[in-house]
Amino acid sequence: MKSHLLRIFPYFILATTVLALPEPFSAGDRPLQAAFRTSALSDQPPPEWQSPPNPNATHHLIFSSVSGLLQRWSNTLRRNGHNIVPATIPAGTILYHGRTNDQVPDVPEWLAFDFEHAYLFCRRSCYVLSLQAKRDLRLVYFDGSSAAKMDDGPLDSQDIVAWGKPQPDKFFSERERIKALCDWGRPFGLDGFVRMEFHFEVMICDILDGLEIITLLDLLPKNTTGSPRRRRPPVPPGVPPDILPRFPPQLPDSPGTGPPPNWRGSLPSGSTGMFEANRAGSWHDRAPGETRVRLDLTGLITFYDPTLSSLVEARQGKDRLHHRLKGISTRDAERVLAELKTVLTREQGGQSGVDWGSITRVVTERYAERLDYLQFSLSPEAGFADTAEQAARARAQLLVMLAPYITTVDVPERLPASANASWAAPVVHRCATTQTSHIPLGMLTPQEARIHAAVENTLHEICRRLTLIWLEFFDVERADEATSEKGIEVGRKHVDELMSWLDWPAWVECRPACNRGETCYLPSWPFLEGDDPYDMTPRCISSKDVVRP
Repeated sequence: MKSHLLRIFPYFILATTVLALPEPFSAGDRPLQAAFRTSALSDQPPPEWQSPPNPNATHHLIFSSVSGLLQRWSNTLRRNGHNIVPATIPAGTILYHGRTNDQVPDVPEWLAFDFEHAYLFCRRSCYVLSLQAKRDLRLVYFDGSSAAKMDDGPLDSQDIVAWGKPQPDKFFSERERIKALCDWGRPFGLDGFVRMEFHFEVMICDILDGLEIITLLDLLPKNTTGSPRRRRPPVPPGVPPDILPRFPPQLPDSPGTGPPPNWRGSLPSGSTGMFEANRAGSWHDRAPGETRVRLDLTGLITFYDPTLSSLVEARQGKDRLHHRLKGISTRDAERVLAELKTVLTREQGGQSGVDWGSITRVVTERYAERLDYLQFSLSPEAGFADTAEQAARARAQLLVMLAPYITTVDVPERLPASANASWAAPVVHRCATTQTSHIPLGMLTPQEARIHAAVENTLHEICRRLTLIWLEFFDVERADEATSEKGIEVGRKHVDELMSWLDWPAWVECRPACNRGETCYLPSWPFLEGDDPYDMTPRCISSKDVVRP
């Protein structure tokens, strides 16, 4: 524990200093970064490498957040977002707005990235505006399912920006929320905000500032008569009803305006429209996600900053789905807002140029599938002929992951390999710092320094666990059955605990894969249709399974 605190303490100091800055942080304030250089994880092998991370550490949570930004799958699983990121939508991007009349709105409104999403908002008459960005639009992105109208956390981060604290009673006060956000963002030159429900959307503050109308079309109305409606989920056994998400009142069926003259056949159905909107959202499930939004990770603000002590206490004993910001103190909320204002007003240019999103994806791509297979190889269901074959297969998989970091001198002086594990320390160090060892910390913003620490410390735990298993499997090919069984049990425990700690969305998928005409679906607002709104088991759905809100 002491060695772990020594590794992370400099990051705590920097984060505290940054949050307290009274003036905008500029490229000239580089001395603030120098303290990192003397004790960063990259400079020397960490002492006592076998020590586990602090239970309250958040490096893996920041890492997972960064690797999943703008990806629907990750942000549906972690619907209570904890990150706020400056963003732009580049000039030339097409956006859509569906409505029931032919008026161009002169108040803040919501725009869709794909037509299918905008088409949902037509009732009776159907008009869809197509708009193109005339210039780069300046925005702020709230991660998670931040457009889900639920009172149990998805709206917390934007409520803190809009009103200074979460306002669960205003979970459906969208007009009030968008006005408050636009009023807050106007002094910083913001054009709007990016959120996500079952698809990404833009809250635009002035639809005619920076956007050009391409078309305003009177489109075919949808036939919603007879389309199945969502039923309200009953209270799960033993769960107090007051903690369940609440839903907006259901809208009545509308007869529509009918088909145009000389039309033949059916009109587009409401349920098909809902399915196709959800399918359009699924195009952005995985990396690279919603590419029409470009994030500036040099300014990522995270509520997983461990110096926000009120949230550390609020998270204790809760799984990731139940992390929320409702317990944040006034002081911590003010510190976050001060940091956000600093990010939005500091001098642009001179950034490091480090592509943190790619770095986090390199790590997940390298380890996600391999850890999944290692877990299977060590399981009783693997189906090997005997423990010797199972242990040998697991050893080979370990070697695949650790081979880039094992030199010809990284061997134990005597057996068993675990008798004196100091020989393995360089392996862990090389593995943990492979992505970051030569990134000069002095060129990073304070927000990037947090991401740097998140990458190194997440990799350190991956490498620590794999190396601890390697100690058991180094000589397993010559071991007797009892020793092999012990190694398999130890390895299985390490892998299970590591994957539980990482909790990567890559391991949540529909198995078996969905058929043609189906899509893999995670419960998301407003389609929450199960008995338990916290059951995030993925399943395959088709258009007949989708119900209208």
